[in-house]
Amino acid sequence: MVKYYEFLSNGITSALIKEGSVDWLPLPRFDSPSIFTKILDEERGGYFSITPVENFEVMYENYIENTLILRTIFKTDKGTAELIDFLPLSLSGLIRIYDSQIELKMSIKPFFEYGLIAPAIIKVKRGIIFKNPKSREGVEVLIGGNYEIIDSTNFILKKGKGYIYLLYSKDLRYGLFSNKGFVYSEPYEALNKAIKYWRRRVENAIKVNVYKEAYYRSLLVLLGLIYEPSGGIIAAPTTSLPEIIGGSRNWDYRYVWVRDAAYSAEALIKAGLLVKARGIIGFLTSMVDPSSKSFDHPLYTIDGTAPPAEEVLDWLEGHRKSFPVRIGNAAYMQIQMDIEGAYMHSLYEYYKASNDLQYINDIWWAIEAIAEWTIKSWKLKSTDLWEQRGVEEHFTHTKVMNWVALDRAGKLAKELGYAKEAEEWLIVADDIKNDILRNGYSEKHGHFVRYYGGDSVDAALLTLPLYNFIDVKDPRFLKTLEVIERELTVSEGLLLRYKDDFLGSVRHPFTLVSTWLARVYIKLNQLSKARRIIDKLIKCSTDSLLLGEHIDQNSCEPRGNFPQAFPHAGLVMAIIELEEKMV
Repeated sequence: MVKYYEFLSNGITSALIKEGSVDWLPLPRFDSPSIFTKILDEERGGYFSITPVENFEVMYENYIENTLILRTIFKTDKGTAELIDFLPLSLSGLIRIYDSQIELKMSIKPFFEYGLIAPAIIKVKRGIIFKNPKSREGVEVLIGGNYEIIDSTNFILKKGKGYIYLLYSKDLRYGLFSNKGFVYSEPYEALNKAIKYWRRRVENAIKVNVYKEAYYRSLLVLLGLIYEPSGGIIAAPTTSLPEIIGGSRNWDYRYVWVRDAAYSAEALIKAGLLVKARGIIGFLTSMVDPSSKSFDHPLYTIDGTAPPAEEVLDWLEGHRKSFPVRIGNAAYMQIQMDIEGAYMHSLYEYYKASNDLQYINDIWWAIEAIAEWTIKSWKLKSTDLWEQRGVEEHFTHTKVMNWVALDRAGKLAKELGYAKEAEEWLIVADDIKNDILRNGYSEKHGHFVRYYGGDSVDAALLTLPLYNFIDVKDPRFLKTLEVIERELTVSEGLLLRYKDDFLGSVRHPFTLVSTWLARVYIKLNQLSKARRIIDKLIKCSTDSLLLGEHIDQNSCEPRGNFPQAFPHAGLVMAIIELEEKMV
């Protein structure tokens, strides 16, 4: 395990904190410009730190039980200090509560528009206001406790108890220091409410006896990535954390990908959190276009609108000088043919778990639209789930997801009594399956291939038995499994998703793939192998059990955007499936 950033969320926005320093905080919501951006530029990004004045060590930095509330304990020669950080419910803000035997130094240096715009600084009684000179928006900081002003952005917090209350306002006339200020949360009460809120989020989840800590932490990450006002779940709360340090594989993941969201919903369904899963599915359903491609785009903003065009923030040097820093995501323009299958699978799993036929009947229009689109389009080339830019093929995994779309739609149609549609859709599903077995499987090489006519494999082929496309013990799949492990394994339990793409060779293992492999071994009843894979993934998580998109196989440091929904969803499913085998 490694020390890295801690993730905070309140279902509206998120923060990344390390050793008392808030280095990432977009406001007012997940996909907004950040006011603290040090994670993407050490010099001009901006941060909010609270640390002892004297030399110190961090004795403890982890979450309060099953919450997304962080407790940090500092130790110096003169005493200790406890700092509790959380994002208050329903507010675009941050509360930091301290209890200290020693003096603390507070440095707060916000910038608007990802470090681009320096704020106007207004001193007020008991705090300070940072105003965007180009608008009415601003950030207000209320200091509850004894303090000494060093300068406009640096303060000494005296020994004892106190809090720092940071609140974003789109219009400062209605902010924390306005006449309306009394309506906002009282910090200590807000802390108690937040603790109860997060604990209740997971207390009704299916209980497990194996890997409990990783299970609950993964569930909390998924729940923390949901934008509560809409039910949409983002892929990750960050942008441009690089897949490779010093490289250009840097993307903005603060959007709702249909595929990632559907996979997260499936994990929550398996964990018994059906209401939150249905919220995600409901968001995705509202995106369905019944008159053309069901999902016009592979990703949407957290309120369901089109993401901004991808652009480079050329004033930021990037995380550990990994340039460029991007916002927006050009994958929005891709035509991805697998995502309808991802949605239909999660919807079908929801029905199996809930027997909620009324809900399925109410969104029949979406099921019908997806089935009709898939019948029209499944023979077309497409980009794949790895979102290579400018590359279209008949990808085997994509064709399997076309089969999934019609297979699940046909089964739901049967449940609703639509016999004619069910028969028609399941016939085409069989046609797709036969096409895959004919073209996605290479007789010459004896294994499934990444795309029709190719000879290489990718890790997405591991999902074939997970979607019940083929029996896990089928010799054709077992040979594919053998090739994947031989060609893509970096170390036991850690695999590349493929060997190369449009940007060249890949370097680091993709964390989601490890969970797929573990689930395959659970299906094969090779539980010791599955456990070794899960053990390795947990060993290479952070010390608070968070996972990024990739792992540096040498240091176990997270790579890519962090924390990532995909591996946490996969880990939840792997742990539950392992538990079911062991009962």
